[in-house]
Amino acid sequence: MAKCKICGREMLTADGCGGSKITVNGKEFERIKCGDEYDFDPYMEDGERCHDCGALKGHYHHWGCDAERCPSCHGQLIGCDCEISIEDSDDIT
Repeated sequence: MAKCKICGREMLTADGCGGSKITVNGKEFERIKCGDEYDFDPYMEDGERCHDCGALKGHYHHWGCDAERCPSCHGQLIGCDCEISIEDSDDIT
């Protein structure tokens, strides 16, 4: 199994990532949760898991998930042109 770089949990069995904030282009943002309006799949059912990282609806995607959107540009987080920093965020372990 793979562990999340942010929260250290097993990605496919944890409810979701524990890190709620991310720094994008020098500004701190709340990350987009699975099933939220700006998520790649805003129509997730209760109890449904992300197809890539396994996070449950209503929880944060694990770091590196291909379905997490950037909270700044709303593009795919792992492929957008924004400057992302997880080290500067206050609640990341």
